[in-house]
Amino acid sequence: MQENAFHQFSEKLLQKSVFPYFKEYLLNKNIPVPISVNLDLTSACSNRCDYCIDKMVLNTGKFLSLDYIKELIGDWKGKGLKSVIIIGGGEPTLHPQFEEVIMFLKGLSLEVGIVSNGAKIEKIKNVCRLFGKNDWIRFSIDAGKNSTFQELHHPQIKITLESILTGVKKIRKICPKLQIGYSFLIIGEGKYLNNIQEISLAAKLAKENSFSYFSLKPIITPDASRKTEISKKNLAEIRAQIKKAKKLESQNFKVVESVNLLLFYDKKLKKLMQKQPKTCHIQFFRAIINPNGVFACSSWRGFEELKIADKYDSQFAKKRKKIAGSFDADKTCKEVHCLYAPLNCWIEKIIDDKKRIKALKPIEDFGDYFL
Repeated sequence: MQENAFHQFSEKLLQKSVFPYFKEYLLNKNIPVPISVNLDLTSACSNRCDYCIDKMVLNTGKFLSLDYIKELIGDWKGKGLKSVIIIGGGEPTLHPQFEEVIMFLKGLSLEVGIVSNGAKIEKIKNVCRLFGKNDWIRFSIDAGKNSTFQELHHPQIKITLESILTGVKKIRKICPKLQIGYSFLIIGEGKYLNNIQEISLAAKLAKENSFSYFSLKPIITPDASRKTEISKKNLAEIRAQIKKAKKLESQNFKVVESVNLLLFYDKKLKKLMQKQPKTCHIQFFRAIINPNGVFACSSWRGFEELKIADKYDSQFAKKRKKIAGSFDADKTCKEVHCLYAPLNCWIEKIIDDKKRIKALKPIEDFGDYFL
């Protein structure tokens, strides 16, 4: 497996419309704005998941204002921003102007992805007709039974697994080709509820209810280590469940294992994912816009060490470069199994050899700018 091939990250940066920004970074170690952002509309969440990685920024009573979003995203769109993921640090559909935000982003012809717990799925249904072939929605479910769903998520408003599945069917009728994912976080044995035995059941529900894919990834500890965890005695059961789930695959339905899950079965891959240069290069190409501040990395959302600023301002690029210079990814992220580690190493090699920069050639745009 090539070190720069995961998720096509390197290919995304080589696309013709992105290539000038990528080359500018290689030559000068800075670009004005990210190519892709995580836009956390609110810190409010309707669930109380014990294992939530974003606990430290949740329920602070903060929202991003629509005016701020329009100012920031409008400015960045003109400087190179191409995609926005509406995600974490809270449940985005709880934002009072969620639909207006989506309409604004699509009005700018940005690619948009949404990650939701499904609590206000009706709001997503109301705007899904705006989505194009490269946009997507993913629902965080983590269960195959409603009883497990309730015990894991502790929803504070009335919601069931069945209500999410019904909502997805309604969205599918409006958008037959839209990519819709069923996300399953593997928890296993420990202080949280073990959900491994429901993997294949959840995959079956995903296929029966018109999801495009069933996504599996391991739990990341909510503490400051950000370590990816799976106990050795759980591995065989997980593999058996996934094998059963993969029998459900078809032309229109896939079972997708995350890289940080696969590495538990592949020592070479694990070693590759733990290798990082000191500089985390990807933080120049993506950013997290959260009500608590602008952060350089989604894994460290809420941590002051990766906080670029309280709010975006004219000094953003300068502040980002300072954060990147002081943060040692090789030391801090060894246990994180970062998806961007191979990409960071690839970029580092290019920067260290100017001949490689000259040899780089742009490729045709394939229309995926999510990072």
